[in-house]
Amino acid sequence: MIDTSKRSLLKAVSWKIIGFFIIFLLSYVVTKSLEKTFFVALTYHFMMLCLFYVHEKIWNRIKWGKTSGLFIQMTGLSGAGKTTLATMVSKRLSEKGILVEVIDGDEYRNEVCSDLGFSKEDRKENIKRLSFIGKVLGRNNVVCIMSAINPYDSTRKKVKESIPDSRLVYIKCDLEETIRRDTKGLYQRALLPSGHRDHIPNFTGITDSFDEPKNVDLVIETGIMSIDSCVKKLEKYIIKQIE
Repeated sequence: MIDTSKRSLLKAVSWKIIGFFIIFLLSYVVTKSLEKTFFVALTYHFMMLCLFYVHEKIWNRIKWGKTSGLFIQMTGLSGAGKTTLATMVSKRLSEKGILVEVIDGDEYRNEVCSDLGFSKEDRKENIKRLSFIGKVLGRNNVVCIMSAINPYDSTRKKVKESIPDSRLVYIKCDLEETIRRDTKGLYQRALLPSGHRDHIPNFTGITDSFDEPKNVDLVIETGIMSIDSCVKKLEKYIIKQIE
């Protein structure tokens, strides 16, 4: 949650009042004079206010330590580990005080893209919408990680061209390994005969294409690396980009 301007102002005023009375009491203990106590307390707070203003102006000119927003468009087969990786990295970045949001493809499918199916054009439109959300968040200093299959190279290229502060991260895992994992039971259904009632048509990697990513900014091979190594690699990369 973000403090409103009124809440921030009230917090600042209450802190100043507390500080004034502490200085007032300490000054009175030393001087035993109300006149001198008021003079010391008021002078001290006036000087601190001026120094704080100058201090903030100087630090506002220093770029070191500042972070900026960033949009990470992931791509990878279902079950490659995109959501797991994005969630874990998000938690670690949040603990460092970095604003971060995960755009989970499945979650946003239900809320923002519920009118879309799984045809090629609908998949492109899905990524277009999610990327726009990521773009808006990124320009508001949020690190946004889009966890979606994002299967088409042409779509990824358009996203990179339209969003300067975006990076393409390939969560790489062989099809055989993702089928072995089948975390959601989707591959099993996609491999069923087309006439079966549980069959999933247009499934990426089985009955729909997945374009091997080109010109990626980062490759994370979840099929051969430990989850801890993958998390550290992505976290390190993101921090380097935003700083």
